[in-house]
Amino acid sequence: MRYFIIIGILILATTTISSSQTISDSHTLKEVTISGFTLCRTTLTDILKLANDFKLVSLEEMDLQKNCYGQDRRFTNGEGYASEQYPGLIFQKGNHSDYVGKIRLTKDFQGKLPNGSTIDMKTLKLRDVFAIYPEFKETWNSRGCSDYWKFSNDTISFYVKIDKTIQPQFPINEKYYYDKPIEGIDLVLSCYLLYNKPAIAFSKEPENEPVFFLDSIRVNRGVATSYQPAEIASITVLKGATGIKILGPEGKNGVIYIYTKNYVKSKYWDYLKSKSKDYLKAVPSADKDKDVVYILDNEVLWKDFEGKLFKLNDSIFRDMKVIGKRALKRDFKIKDKDWGILIGTLSGKGE
Repeated sequence: MRYFIIIGILILATTTISSSQTISDSHTLKEVTISGFTLCRTTLTDILKLANDFKLVSLEEMDLQKNCYGQDRRFTNGEGYASEQYPGLIFQKGNHSDYVGKIRLTKDFQGKLPNGSTIDMKTLKLRDVFAIYPEFKETWNSRGCSDYWKFSNDTISFYVKIDKTIQPQFPINEKYYYDKPIEGIDLVLSCYLLYNKPAIAFSKEPENEPVFFLDSIRVNRGVATSYQPAEIASITVLKGATGIKILGPEGKNGVIYIYTKNYVKSKYWDYLKSKSKDYLKAVPSADKDKDVVYILDNEVLWKDFEGKLFKLNDSIFRDMKVIGKRALKRDFKIKDKDWGILIGTLSGKGE
């Protein structure tokens, strides 16, 4: 496959990096800093010492509401710490040690986003977000169980309330929402991924090199040496104007997104469990699918299929059905699996 060929080229072109080195992705950490607090670098213990009025508060997870199944494993869902001395900020514990993995910006927030843009949440509209992040015009997303449109990249998400009185919902009346308020902003990073694998230092690449992201974390080219081809699920290469649109001038030599199978599996598991209670029963966690076979648009997926399921989203997803062992044997001649996950897409081609 071309993905494996690309990885092989990257491995040959890089130098060996000591396994004793720790991650120091200064670019990523700088991008996810707000009001002096840095995701996965600032701890809750540090924050709670800054004021005496910090309280544990409940909050609505706009991408995972109460009627959604499952949680985002990067942070503690539904609760965080807030203080009147830091208006508009709610700090949520991440998935590694005591680090903060998510910061919610509420209507009381006034200040600068990680990219330096100044906002006032009381007056911030969707059209203002598009002015700051033009690429978000193409990222209308919403889980079927959510009441919000989500506009996001790997670390920041903006939410606009869906008007359920507009029927039908699709195609989306995009201009209608341009002057609607932003109800909340989430800054999120996986602290576990940042501080575990890969144990490779980040340094700025030469000017003629592309920019690399591994599982949504910016790294240098040497990260490829830590992975075998069998560990990779997907590689996306963006060139020319597309790379510049994503990263600005830094993307002029291209942007390469590499996704590992472990990361991808957690992503499509989160998505599919939001679509079906039966799926969550058959696959109670992302690593509990050894007795399951996925069947995408009537194609049985036996090997290296993670990249195909990673592409699933609300724009192409049609339906899903979970069948048992008897139906699997009868309809697909499969005898060694307990469950079959039948997924249909609007194109009927799994893409």
